[in-house]
Amino acid sequence: MLPTAPPSSHRRALVVLPLAWAALVFTLTLAPAQEMPDTPHWELLAFDTAAHAGVFLVQAVLTVFWARRQSWFPRLKARAFSSVLVLTVGMGAFIELLQLLMDLGRRGEWSDLLSDSLGVVGGLLLMWGTRRFWQ
Repeated sequence: MLPTAPPSSHRRALVVLPLAWAALVFTLTLAPAQEMPDTPHWELLAFDTAAHAGVFLVQAVLTVFWARRQSWFPRLKARAFSSVLVLTVGMGAFIELLQLLMDLGRRGEWSDLLSDSLGVVGGLLLMWGTRRFWQ
């Protein structure tokens, strides 16, 4: 078996982007909250939904970008879009479950998971539509 050269430092650096973003998301969503502000229903739909969707859109974009350009895991590269869908929606579900179970002053909500999932799908559609420019 011929030895293969390690991935270039440029490609290795790409893995840092989705991992750093995920760490930031976990840190911010699982930080203890002394008081969660009461928001009117209309504001919740406008800001909270957009915030959840935006955060997970970025997560999906960064993860697909890394998964399609990495060379360590050929199966992941071939199934990047479906893998990222499962992983990032699972990440959102895990965060909501932790918020529900941990006494952090936060509330795990199904509507947040739905917003997360919409952001993931939006990110995947964005990456699918622009794939010829970055692959």
